[in-house]
Amino acid sequence: MPNVIIAGLVAIVALFGGAALLSNNKSGADATQKQTYQEVQSAVEKGAKLYDVRTPEEFAAGFFAEATNLPLQDIQQGKLPDTSKDQKIYVYCRSGNRSGQAKQILEDEGYTNVIDLGGLTNVQAMGGKFIEKEPTL
Repeated sequence: MPNVIIAGLVAIVALFGGAALLSNNKSGADATQKQTYQEVQSAVEKGAKLYDVRTPEEFAAGFFAEATNLPLQDIQQGKLPDTSKDQKIYVYCRSGNRSGQAKQILEDEGYTNVIDLGGLTNVQAMGGKFIEKEPTL
């Protein structure tokens, strides 16, 4: 009888532990996203859009090549990308929080191909080179 109880407890822990691992597999960026930054750049050259959803001040301090600033606050206020709803759109921010919000809003507005690249460190890990701007005095 104790072996049956132990086996049942092990099964429960395995079931819920596995579900917890799967649900925590995202870190601000799309879990299925395994691209390199070079692939993102190539897609942008073919018409995809790359949006930095940080504030204009953050964007002015530095950004990734090919990125256009479209602040999350603007998206929240209804300023949407001027592109077809099925065009590939990449979004990133500082930590991955705002890019996740931007992706959700865009999808709620009918955009069907939005990819959350996450935060700056995620994009750098993909091979993106952050272009820092010198502060102006």
